Amino acid sequence: MLDKDKERLRNIEGRLQNWIFPPQVVIELTALCNFRCVHCNHKDLKRVKGSMSDILFEKIIDEIVGINPDTEIWPTFYGEAFILGQKLFDRLRYAAARGAQNLVLNSNGSLLHHKDWIDQILTSGLKRFILSLDGFTTETFDSIRVGGQRDQIYSSVERLLNRKKELKLEYPVIQCQFSIMEQNEHEFPEFREFWEARGAEVKSRNMLSWTNSGPVVANRLDYQSSFRIACPWGNNTMAIHYNGDVVACAVDYEGRFVAGNAEEHSLADIWNGPHYKLLRSKQMEHLWDEIPEVCKTCPDWQVAGATYHGDEEETQIKKYSRPFWSTPAKL
Repeated sequence: MLDKDKERLRNIEGRLQNWIFPPQVVIELTALCNFRCVHCNHKDLKRVKGSMSDILFEKIIDEIVGINPDTEIWPTFYGEAFILGQKLFDRLRYAAARGAQNLVLNSNGSLLHHKDWIDQILTSGLKRFILSLDGFTTETFDSIRVGGQRDQIYSSVERLLNRKKELKLEYPVIQCQFSIMEQNEHEFPEFREFWEARGAEVKSRNMLSWTNSGPVVANRLDYQSSFRIACPWGNNTMAIHYNGDVVACAVDYEGRFVAGNAEEHSLADIWNGPHYKLLRSKQMEHLWDEIPEVCKTCPDWQVAGATYHGDEEETQIKKYSRPFWSTPAKL
C-alpha cells in the first residue's frame, strides 16, 4: 500500500467517533436484483431473497427521524430498489414526510425509463441519487454490468439530468459512479468528461471485494499489508437486511454477523448493545484478533472515502451532497 493511501485512510480514521446512534442507516428494501454484475456476489447469494414489509420500514424510519432527522438513510443494500415499482416512491415519500432530511439512493438505472419515474425520483425527497455505471463504451459496460443495456441506461440518465435542469431543482444531487477495476480503468477519463459535461457529479472508487468471502476478487486492494485502520463502515453504519437482521456493515451481504433484529428491538438498543459495541470498540482499539470473523479478512475498509471529481468551488458543494464523514467539517 502506498504511503499516500495510508495517509488518506488515517485521516478518515481520525474523524471517526463513538456515535450514540448510527449516523448512517442502510435499509434493504429488497434483496432482488435484475443484474448479474461481475463485481458483485449477488448472483451467488445464499440467503433467501425477499423484500421488506411496510410495517418494518415505517418502524425503522419513525425511530430514525425521532432521534436524528439528519441521519443518512440509504434505502438500498443488496438489490435494485426500482424493482419495487411504485412502492419505492411511496416509501421515499413516507420517509420525507416523516422528516427524514438526508435520503440517499443507489440504482443501476435500468428501470428509469418506465412511466413517470424520472419525475417521481426528482420530487421524492432524495438529497443524493447515485447511478452505478462502471463503464463508458458499450462493450465494457455490458461486460461488467451484465443484464444492463448501456445505451438505454445512458439515455435515461441524460433525460434525468435534463429534467432536473428543466425543473430548476437543487436536489437530488446526481452522481454517476465508476467502480475502478482492470476491465474499465482506461475508460474513466472519457466517462468523467462525458458526465460532467451533462451536469452530473462524478464519483469514483476502487471496486469492493464484498467482505472477501465470495467469488469476487478486488485486485486493486491490498490483501498483504499489515497496515489497517478501524473500518469507517463498521464505525458509522447500521446495515439492515430486508428481514430486519442488523448486520456488520453495508458489505456484509450474507449476514455473517448479526447483532440483532429491527423487528424485535429498537435500532438504538441494537446499536448500543453488546454485539455492535464490541464490533466498533475492537476496531477503534486496533484489536484485530478480537473483531468479528467477517471483518478479519475483509479489505473493503480500503475503499472508504470515494473520490468526488471536479473543482469543489466551481461545483459549490451542497449540504447532504457528500457522506457526512468525507470531509473534516461536520455537515
